[in-house]
Amino acid sequence: MATVLDNALSVISYPALAANSRQALIIAANLEGEQMSEQDLIRVRTPLGGGTQWSIDESGNVETVDEIVGVLVAVAKRGTLWPQEDPSDSRPVIVSNDLRIGYRVGDDLGTIDPAALERYRVGDRQYDWVALSLSNEFGFGSSRSGSGKRCKESRILAILRDGYTWPILVTVGPGSLRNVLPFLKRLPCFCYEAVVGMKLCKAKGKAGQPYSQVVPRIVGQISEEQGEVARRTYFEPLKAMFNAPPMGGVVDADAATDE
Repeated sequence: MATVLDNALSVISYPALAANSRQALIIAANLEGEQMSEQDLIRVRTPLGGGTQWSIDESGNVETVDEIVGVLVAVAKRGTLWPQEDPSDSRPVIVSNDLRIGYRVGDDLGTIDPAALERYRVGDRQYDWVALSLSNEFGFGSSRSGSGKRCKESRILAILRDGYTWPILVTVGPGSLRNVLPFLKRLPCFCYEAVVGMKLCKAKGKAGQPYSQVVPRIVGQISEEQGEVARRTYFEPLKAMFNAPPMGGVVDADAATDE
């Protein structure tokens, strides 16, 4: 399956990413001109309490794995301000898809001071996310633990596993960004050419609470030709989907479960 090149990553073949592949034709036929939404894709939750195995639930069929491996076909930024520090099933107040502008998606402010929030409004239900996330009220030191942020930032990794038609969405919460952000910056190729592995390790927050931390690794890369197929078929459509202004409050609470 993989050929090791001198001083290079292993080149891994994904048959579905061949030019004019059957998979690309199936995707086009199934969509029939409609756009894919985040709710249409399988979202993989980070386990609670420091668990080290992923559970992938596909229509009730649960697969448990130690590592998620696949092509990193897209990466999305997320910023979220919740009405309470424990989001549970509540709707967020503000969501940002670029960590620049935040959009008001919920009216229940919970424990948020309305006057403090109003200071960062820049338009109709739009807020300056940069200033908000750096402020005393919502930035570092504003969380219950005294060290974290009320404004939570995360990443969504779209990972296409071998043999699957659509990628799964893995949310990387604040406590895992210290591992994942440097990893993404050091990728030796475009993200949609990189075959990555995502494991979990048990970590502890500032208050001593255990949580699961994502540990990434580079497995190899696909060819430039397959990367071009991945760019057209997955990266560009997913980028448009991820960057669209949020219309509601459907956000993965995993993004707020650790510091």
